[in-house]
Amino acid sequence: MRRFHFALLSLVLAVAAQPLVAATYYVGSCKTGAYGTISAAVAAVPAGSTIDVCPGTYPEQVVISKALTLQGIISDNSSQAVIAMPSGGLVTTSSILYVSTPVAPQVWVTAGPVNITNITVDGTAGPTNCPTYYLIGVFYSGGSSGTMNAIQTRNQNCAPNYGVGISVENGAGATESITIENSNVNNNSNSGINAYSDQTPSTLTASIKGNYVVGELGGIGLSCNGSVSNNTVMVSGEFYGFSIGVGLNEGGVVSGNTINGAIYGVYVDGAGSVKSNKIVNSGSYGIFLLVPGATVETNIITQAPVGIEFQCNTGTVSGNTINGATTGLDKVPAGFTGVNKFYNVATTTNGCS
Repeated sequence: MRRFHFALLSLVLAVAAQPLVAATYYVGSCKTGAYGTISAAVAAVPAGSTIDVCPGTYPEQVVISKALTLQGIISDNSSQAVIAMPSGGLVTTSSILYVSTPVAPQVWVTAGPVNITNITVDGTAGPTNCPTYYLIGVFYSGGSSGTMNAIQTRNQNCAPNYGVGISVENGAGATESITIENSNVNNNSNSGINAYSDQTPSTLTASIKGNYVVGELGGIGLSCNGSVSNNTVMVSGEFYGFSIGVGLNEGGVVSGNTINGAIYGVYVDGAGSVKSNKIVNSGSYGIFLLVPGATVETNIITQAPVGIEFQCNTGTVSGNTINGATTGLDKVPAGFTGVNKFYNVATTTNGCS
């Protein structure tokens, strides 16, 4: 009998000592035995796990330092899992993009791949938990990777000019890849989505596609390898002269987007490609070429004081349609041979001077 008891006790201890294995774990009230907070689940589960989040509001800062999948699930006719601002505020970190001030991310990813789906990140803050520096809804810092699909960031606006929906970056080290797709980024006080690398060549490849983005000062910034495609971008802060619908800073591709309301529809600061976009209601420029070497083709630019601003830079600019501009092409370098279409344009081509 004693031998039996000893064997049974050994078996119980052995089972109890087994670590958690990569599987699906739950957060919230819709599942029995679920974790109470997202942070508790992230800390406890092994790398490679999936964390399913029940509908509800979770006032916490979520830091993810291991590979995993975080996703909202449907329960009781709701699929809205909301990460809200904690009452005690946010821990800050540094950024290679926002170098002059700390950043305070609500969701902070430092590893990869980390895949996030169907999660809302709400930056609504009171007087005690609004940072006086950059508030970022979702921040993938250096060394991270993954996919954000069908997420929502909103109300990152408590600090004037310092609220960002999504920011991803990578510095020195291994090359990383990040995809942001089918997401809703709105009501921020700075910009919607930024992707950035400070390395040459870039150590980050970003694919930003199929999103709806509303920014106060900027829509989407691509300062790394990658592409911005099939997004709808609206910029509401026309008071600011530097509001940009899409900023292109590397040899990337901007294609198939609809861009509305920016001072600069597409601001091109690298030898990239800008093709087949619809740019409407720009405050100053449909497309602005700051450097030579860009390819600008088959875009439709409607209602802008200047359709395409060359700034005397050479490039391939052809097949574009410009409607309702005061000047169709401005500061065009000598020898330009591109063929474009002009409708209701006061001056089709203004030479470089």
